[in-house]
Amino acid sequence: MTLICILIWTLLCCCFTGKSRGQITVTQPGAVSSAVGATVSIKCTTSQNVYVSGSAHCLAWYQQKAGETPKRLIYYTSSRQSGIPARFTGSGSNSDFTLTISGVQAEDAAVYYCQSFHWLNSQDFVSLWYTFGGGTRLQVGTDWCFLGDARPALKVLGPSSEELKQGKATVMCVANKGFPSDWSLSWKVDGSGSISWEESRSPVVQENDGLYSWSSTLRLPADHWMKVGSVTCEATQGSHTVASEPLMRDQCPQS
Repeated sequence: MTLICILIWTLLCCCFTGKSRGQITVTQPGAVSSAVGATVSIKCTTSQNVYVSGSAHCLAWYQQKAGETPKRLIYYTSSRQSGIPARFTGSGSNSDFTLTISGVQAEDAAVYYCQSFHWLNSQDFVSLWYTFGGGTRLQVGTDWCFLGDARPALKVLGPSSEELKQGKATVMCVANKGFPSDWSLSWKVDGSGSISWEESRSPVVQENDGLYSWSSTLRLPADHWMKVGSVTCEATQGSHTVASEPLMRDQCPQS
């Protein structure tokens, strides 16, 4: 799900009179990381001061988890929505605001959006604007992760003899206990002759300890598999390969 439902609601609440939305920008960091139990702050900066209603600055914070609709956490800068845990607090004024999460839990891993409200008054017209930041992804891990990135453990599983008899071969690489979540898996295939294959990757899953697991699957015809000498699964972060796990074809069941 996206922020479409909120955007539709805000469109209904706003009065547009031809003024460009580009006049107001809301800036957030793309990502932050935190250990479980630690305190993390997410900053939000607006290009113009937000509207003040009474003594309250009109800025809200939303949380969106994968596959779910956004949920409002904070409104009027520091007022918690009903049912939101006390570990979520908001602060700030004018154009600088902060969402603070004290005692971060693994379940707090999500994307956080700030939403600002502006009253633009010129000589010709008055317009009201709700503007969203681009969102900040919070990644949560265990304390020891923050001594450095946690290198995932790799395991490569070859095709079964039953599958080979059906004319196909599937090789899976399982990556466990990695942090943060921006690791990627790739394959190297060493063999003779022309070999073609397809790759696919599962979604990243965060475990209860805050670390991440995922997998990549290599699929190829059985006759191509018989030309393979070895396959190697590599875990990379950015341009650096930091873990690899080979599998020799002759170690696997034969058709």
